[in-house]
Amino acid sequence: MLSKIKLSLFALLATFSLVQAENDKPEKNKNHHQKINSEIDVSKSTISVIDSLYVPTSEFSKNKTVKISLNENLELKLIGKKYKLKKLEKANEEDSFVSYEIKAKKLKGEQSLIILSYSGVINDELKSGAAEYARGFSETQGMISKKGIYMAGSTYWLPYFNENTLSSFDLTVKIDSSWNIVTQGERTINKTVGASRIVKYSSPEPMDEVYLIGAEWKEYSLQSGDVEVQAFLRTKDDDLANRYLGITSGYIKMYETLIGEYPYTKFALVENFWETGYGMPSFTLLGEKVIRFPWILFSSYPHELLHNYWGNGVFVDYTEGNWCEGITAYMADHLMQEQRGGGAVYRRNTLQKFTDYVNEDNDFAVNKFINRNNSAEEAIGYGKVLMINNMLRYNLGDEVFVKSYQHFYENNKYRKASFSDIQKSFEAVSGKDLSAFFNQWINRKGAPSFSVTDIKSEKGAHQYQLEFKINQTQKEDTFVIDVPVAIYLEGNNEVVWKKISMDKKELIVKLEFDQKPLRIELDPQFNIMRRVDKKEVPSSLSQVYGNIKTTLILPSNSSSLKSYKAMAESWKKTQESQGKNATIVSDSDLQNIPTDQSVWVLGFENKFNTKELQTNYSDYLGKDKTNLVKSLSESGAVVYAVPNKENIAFSVGFVGANSDKTISALTRKLLHYGKYGYLGFEGEDATNVLKGSLPALESPLNIKISEGEVQAKLQPRKALYTSKRRSGRPSH
Repeated sequence: MLSKIKLSLFALLATFSLVQAENDKPEKNKNHHQKINSEIDVSKSTISVIDSLYVPTSEFSKNKTVKISLNENLELKLIGKKYKLKKLEKANEEDSFVSYEIKAKKLKGEQSLIILSYSGVINDELKSGAAEYARGFSETQGMISKKGIYMAGSTYWLPYFNENTLSSFDLTVKIDSSWNIVTQGERTINKTVGASRIVKYSSPEPMDEVYLIGAEWKEYSLQSGDVEVQAFLRTKDDDLANRYLGITSGYIKMYETLIGEYPYTKFALVENFWETGYGMPSFTLLGEKVIRFPWILFSSYPHELLHNYWGNGVFVDYTEGNWCEGITAYMADHLMQEQRGGGAVYRRNTLQKFTDYVNEDNDFAVNKFINRNNSAEEAIGYGKVLMINNMLRYNLGDEVFVKSYQHFYENNKYRKASFSDIQKSFEAVSGKDLSAFFNQWINRKGAPSFSVTDIKSEKGAHQYQLEFKINQTQKEDTFVIDVPVAIYLEGNNEVVWKKISMDKKELIVKLEFDQKPLRIELDPQFNIMRRVDKKEVPSSLSQVYGNIKTTLILPSNSSSLKSYKAMAESWKKTQESQGKNATIVSDSDLQNIPTDQSVWVLGFENKFNTKELQTNYSDYLGKDKTNLVKSLSESGAVVYAVPNKENIAFSVGFVGANSDKTISALTRKLLHYGKYGYLGFEGEDATNVLKGSLPALESPLNIKISEGEVQAKLQPRKALYTSKRRSGRPSH
């Protein structure tokens, strides 16, 4: 009886919505607009929706039809008599949505009003496959549960038209009074009525998808200029909220100076009920563990905030690839490191990931990147695009780089844009034809590799003549590129920089100096997109993970053999999900470790455990760290990666732990420590207490020319922006 009463009330609301919608049409524009009234029953995982859709009449076909898709669990009805609804056959049984054809009896005016009524269960459980495991989090297409609510475009909880559709909206949600709702736009109503809460958000800005996030949160807020900064936490934590609210206002000020006016009226930190790192328009959805890592405030958090400009302020036209992740990483993650003097190391690690993970079989052009599902895709879509942006900055200068992205933002806000639009802005600001640059780096796969040979230095009648050859050693065709070369001169306290324009596989360079050249370095600060030589970078875990072929060697005499085997099988599954090969063997079956692939040596008892941190690297680590390694070897866990002595092109990784639970914890954790060369852990939950990089062997691109004392030192480049943080007084 209660359900029938509820349905009749909902039908009454539908009738009211029809009358209201007819008399309250939005301003005419080329985008869609939706007036969404919804009710959520958390205990039953159900949602009921009445969606008044204002659709540009131009989107109807010649036979007066439009096609929409909706979640297959939602029962759909049309309100009114102006249209007919036809359910279409599913093209793919694995699809979670059903498509419909809506046919108008007649069309009139520039906009057509369609009112839909639907309800059903949304409860797709969290899943974690091998690819998602490599990324570090689970996913769901949509869920209404007692843990929380998550609905996005992939949920199809609102009618989907096509990938080019943008829609402004007004969303009203009725839910239990103890719950609250977050979505894009500005919250205009938030009140309790009896046992229910009514929440309304308005987004006059067009969106490419509409999120609906819900939970029982503790809410905090701070006004920062024209922007309301919010925090929605699942448990009361004033200190945590205050840290986020204070630092957010500083980031907003920084990006308003760097790019332009923040595109929305709010930015909210929202604590999710599973571990995520999502950036949505005007809010970010982070997991409960993630938000409590102190380093998140200076890495992932500004990354997600910046997505309000790139990806959620200017949307991505995926027909030419996903441009937004690379520039977001550059202006957030890279900038944070650059402000601390670590920009060159960050770029080196970025190039190292590309070198380790991208090979002939899995490489592709940047214009094919949509999203990351494995390490190779991340190295291209995030890392390579980051380096393309760094080259634009290196070639054109900071001022042109900043003004070009300001131009791009101003001209593409709230619309879909592509690499072509970025090119147009850079050409407009610089006054240069950049078609060759963008064509090479966006539409072509691969990257150059370099060597320096045939170095000659002679004293002439008046000056020193320096001659050397730069070689592009990659199999692919020549890359046209400006190569930075650093030259150290006797008695000179400053590094002499030369930008060498290279358009052939081999280029002889001739230079003259008043002082004797002592040393030459090619791209020592890693400013150009290239594959790095193994000897340029320290060994790291990513070098072991990244190889297309890996052997995992089990310790046959270990009491934890079963746990190490589970670790090996889990990592084997992750490798194979990325199209790589992994083999598991016992140390008793090998005479020597392989030399033609990456190797994992598992277990302190493994016969191939050489204890290299305590022997070959003890001088570098120093007494205190060496003693800590010894202690952790007896009671904790030690992990490291070193070059294979028989073939430096490959790395050998070692994992040793003193309990089965620690091994299990490391199985999950170590995939996220790829940039490190050595690690130490304590306890059964593997708490990290030691991490760092081991020294690299001498780089082949760093070459001594003559005897003499080198006085000059490389200086970090000035950061793109120097941050000045500010904070305010939060309310809660």
